[in-house]
Amino acid sequence: MPGSNANFAPPIITTGASSASRKRPARQPGLVASSTSSLIPEAIRKKFIAGWDSHVPLHYLTEKFCGLNNGVAARALNDLFTMDGSSGTVVSVAKELPVEPELALTFDEWFQAWQRLLELIGEYLPAEYNMWFLHYDSILRRPSRAAQWSLCLAYDSRIRRLSIVSAIDPSQLHLSIWNELETQFIANTAIQTLRLDLGLTPTGGRQGRSRESDQRFQPYHTRSQSSNILASNSQSFRTLTSTGNNPNRLAIMAPNSRCFVCGESDPTHSSRRCHSRILVSGGEVILAVRKQGEPRKDAEGNSLCFPFNGRSGCTRGANCEQGKHWCSLCGLRDGSHTAQTCPKV
Repeated sequence: MPGSNANFAPPIITTGASSASRKRPARQPGLVASSTSSLIPEAIRKKFIAGWDSHVPLHYLTEKFCGLNNGVAARALNDLFTMDGSSGTVVSVAKELPVEPELALTFDEWFQAWQRLLELIGEYLPAEYNMWFLHYDSILRRPSRAAQWSLCLAYDSRIRRLSIVSAIDPSQLHLSIWNELETQFIANTAIQTLRLDLGLTPTGGRQGRSRESDQRFQPYHTRSQSSNILASNSQSFRTLTSTGNNPNRLAIMAPNSRCFVCGESDPTHSSRRCHSRILVSGGEVILAVRKQGEPRKDAEGNSLCFPFNGRSGCTRGANCEQGKHWCSLCGLRDGSHTAQTCPKV
């Protein structure tokens, strides 16, 4: 995915023994120090020295939190002290850090935090570095990252939290988790869109002057652009189910999508129920029922992948068993675009 890391070339860390037992980095002759204004908090570093056995929310690794003079924020990381009733001694208990703030990070903040997180993983857990870099890179390069930013944040956080209590490989796409979070995301976005259409604020009142946060410059994403967020679900990993015959619901859940049979973009129109023989551009449709009881095929009898040409997309690639990854509107066979993005209709 094109983004801010165009010139970022992280070191490839090969599998090896953990350096968690090392007290400090090995001395490197000639190495010059960079600015010390954004050092990783010692309390966070200790968690990685201990083996990263508790969740570290990303907002603790942003420029704002890691600033040199941010002593008040740094104290939030201090362990709690309590009395052990059996021994009568004072013991320290690791404080459970809040997760909610990392779910509201901007792209800039997330990117800053991940550079520090990768540095910590490379230094203290080198055997896991490549897996975590692939996880990070998959989010960074996701085509719909900007429009689905809150969903990407939630998935990233969930995977890092699960890795604390299980042996999952973060470099893999955990589809069941993505699907669960995406369902919540779509529902929340539909509600937000409806509120915006009605001129309501999140609390139910009429919308007045925009909040300061809405006015803030957001070079990578604008969360208030809900229509763009909904339209981006054509990049989804999952296949969305039919929304039924409720046109109002369809208008919210499927704006700007096309029928992959005729190219119609009316939100009340369903590809599944389309019987048109003519494209909206005037040509003859490519997909048609050639024999009673069989699915639609092209004139040569080829089956085309419906998810590939629909809003949900298809991740099976060239070996897809559902059909060819060809555009169902213009017939282009190189897989460079789908019916949703076809420039000829």
